[in-house]
Amino acid sequence: MRLYFANNDQFIKEGYIINSLVRMGRFLVILLVLTGCSNLEGNNSIKIKNENNNSISISYEEEKPPALKLTIGEVEIKTYRGTYSWSYLGKRKGEIVAVEAEHAPPTEMVNIEQCISVNLMEPIKLDFEKEPTKYEVRLWDNNNVIKTYNSFEEVIEKGKYIFEIVGYWEDNRATYVVALDIK
Repeated sequence: MRLYFANNDQFIKEGYIINSLVRMGRFLVILLVLTGCSNLEGNNSIKIKNENNNSISISYEEEKPPALKLTIGEVEIKTYRGTYSWSYLGKRKGEIVAVEAEHAPPTEMVNIEQCISVNLMEPIKLDFEKEPTKYEVRLWDNNNVIKTYNSFEEVIEKGKYIFEIVGYWEDNRATYVVALDIK
């Protein structure tokens, strides 16, 4: 359907107003979308309620647990990531992705006979890419966990052991393994 106006100038003015309103509407939609997205990216996490009505924090960015760099004195010691339970918000669809990654037990991940000699009296630094809310240190012999500590500074045993470091981030958990000979 076409509108005809008596005055050609009036037709041009009406078309300009309609065109301006359409552009303004598009601008507002884009602005709302960008505002909503920027709020998501600014937080880096959301809290949701699970089936037990407990609050769970989900990260937007990390699809895998952070790496861990262990330094004792001047020696940087390689750690190996083991089992983990990790949730994150998918980037494409915004869905929650939960990953349960099983790994061989610590006794099969590292060889206790190829351990690195260290002195726990020297400064110990656990440098996680993202700091956990807490961590614990489990001491393994050749077969089983023999002791659990809240930090390396609490360890009193001497000799060859496998250390399993368990980091906790809200509802996420990851393990890291290394073999050490404590002097």
